[in-house]
Amino acid sequence: MKTILNHSNRGLTSNGGFTLLEVVIAVSILTIGLLAIASLQGAAIQGNSSASISTIATILAADRLEKLGALDEDALELKDSDGDGLAGLDDIGFDNNPKTHPDADHALLHQKMGGKSFDLYWNIATDHPNPGNKIINVIVVWNERGRARRLELRNIQ
Repeated sequence: MKTILNHSNRGLTSNGGFTLLEVVIAVSILTIGLLAIASLQGAAIQGNSSASISTIATILAADRLEKLGALDEDALELKDSDGDGLAGLDDIGFDNNPKTHPDADHALLHQKMGGKSFDLYWNIATDHPNPGNKIINVIVVWNERGRARRLELRNIQ
């Protein structure tokens, strides 16, 4: 008896490719993904730039605190020049005019670092929190993308 095998592909047809609709959908999904990644890249660059500038401001404030901490306690830079104590710890602006209030006790204006301009202010409150102590508040102010930014560091001596 002879057996004959029939190898016909009944109902199974394969062209080995993709339809135009499948290609269009795949390209659309890829495009959306690439655009999302590109927008995240821009946000990451802005975030890194902002962090770098904040780091510079922190370095400037910490450096000023270190320099003030190394002075004798009777130094002019450690005096509450306008006598406003705790109420004046957050004061910025400095034109040395007693009629325009509030002014910081001391200032270093337009410090350039990292391609940016920073203004440093510091205020002193004497006999706080205890008699014989001083609170030193260093404030760094700068503009970033059209917005005023501010960083403060405080120290008690």
